[in-house]
Amino acid sequence: MKRRDFIKLGLIAAPAISMSWSASAEDAELIVGSNVGSPPFAFKDGDGYSGFDIEVWAQVAKGLNRKWHVQPMQFGALIPALQTKNIDAIVSQLFIKPERQKVIDFSDPYYQSGLVAITGASNTTIKTPDDLAGKAIGTETGTIAVDFIREHIKGASVEQMPTINNALLALEAGRTDAVVYDAPALMYYANNAGKGKVRVLQPKLEGRDVGIGFQKGSPLVATANATLAAMKVDGRLKALREKWFGPEAT
Repeated sequence: MKRRDFIKLGLIAAPAISMSWSASAEDAELIVGSNVGSPPFAFKDGDGYSGFDIEVWAQVAKGLNRKWHVQPMQFGALIPALQTKNIDAIVSQLFIKPERQKVIDFSDPYYQSGLVAITGASNTTIKTPDDLAGKAIGTETGTIAVDFIREHIKGASVEQMPTINNALLALEAGRTDAVVYDAPALMYYANNAGKGKVRVLQPKLEGRDVGIGFQKGSPLVATANATLAAMKVDGRLKALREKWFGPEAT
């Protein structure tokens, strides 16, 4: 497998989840909007969709006792589609933000995303995020990681790359000291294509809660929250996090 295909690893990470849950339900089939080009969260896999978000939603849908199908959409179109009632829910690594809470409702958080840093497995000079000061740090152009490095990591040089794959290749080649990027993507890489090649630095640099988006006043929220709470208690949520992001996922 080519090194540049790390994102595509999601296509073999797990069996595809069917586009709709097959159990019977009297209510109308739910339309779930998702940006399905973002493994390991959601991506096309054969005739269905797979990924962490999709598998979490599949469990929530069982709790709701509703059939459902995925509506692929660009990320920027998701909230407008929910507001105009063209979709019933958003499952797409959706950060819970005050400005969004004004226009849509959220489930309770089911994951904490944000930023994390990785360095080469053999690098002995970087052991914690504090050691990133003054280092050359790679990331993808235009992401929140660029501003974070500039504002919070003293003396670091930001090496912006066209894609996160380019940043990972630069780290592997020794052209940078570390990479800062979205936690789920780097955790996934570190536990798959990058296993044994990189180390994830703890703690995370910045945390952001992720939830399921619903229409304002949606009656689905209460049952979704009850299902997520049960998943936390019985270990299903932890098992899904470890499946997709490895045992270091929090």
